Amino acid sequence: MTEELFIERRRAGRRRRVLRVLLGLLAAGVVGALVWLFWFSNALAVERIQVEGTTTLRPGDIRSQAAVRLGEPLARIDTVAIESRVAAMERIDQVEVTRQWPRTVRIEVVERKPVGWVLSGGLIRALDRYGVDYRTLRTEPNNLVEVRVETATTRKRQQALEGASAVLELLRTDDPGLLKKVQYVEVASKDSIQLVLGNNRTVTWGSAAKGEQKLTVLRSLLKIKAREYDVSAPEQPTTRR
Repeated sequence: MTEELFIERRRAGRRRRVLRVLLGLLAAGVVGALVWLFWFSNALAVERIQVEGTTTLRPGDIRSQAAVRLGEPLARIDTVAIESRVAAMERIDQVEVTRQWPRTVRIEVVERKPVGWVLSGGLIRALDRYGVDYRTLRTEPNNLVEVRVETATTRKRQQALEGASAVLELLRTDDPGLLKKVQYVEVASKDSIQLVLGNNRTVTWGSAAKGEQKLTVLRSLLKIKAREYDVSAPEQPTTRR
């Protein structure tokens, strides 16, 4: 190897090392710039809070509860904390918060839908499909079925409401025609649900378990003229005149 070739290789090696250093500095600079852009600058800060899915609530109510600070970098928004705050609203069933780049926070909610109503502390309260009495109503709604709960303890009362609401939700989705015939629901416990129909007819439903099977059996059973129908054990239904 000649001295000139040796010197040239050393120079090439130094150029490669310098190039690697420069590229490393450039990459670090790019990363730093991106971190600053997303986490600290106002370039991608929150300017808009978009609310979707409301039916009885106002979007402004959701925004107030969400407590999102305008001007905060979008990347630093705590979407889980926002969801928790909005989910605490009694009418909210589900909520999802997402970032919409470059400057929007999107809050999509699903409000609870009533399947019945119950008297609670002298107030008329709407019941959702999970048995949650989530909203006070001014008057008894004509389009919803009353649930009358006989149990006294808080835990048993809630279990009874859950069972009754599950039955009402089943009727609402699978047999609206039969639901219209229900005047009210009596619940002594989660395992003792009774539907009171017109013409002094009653249906002993039992618990909310095997709901679809019970409904299928009841449809056939109602063709028989009787005062009492019992589908609590759908494998052995009975009637009583």
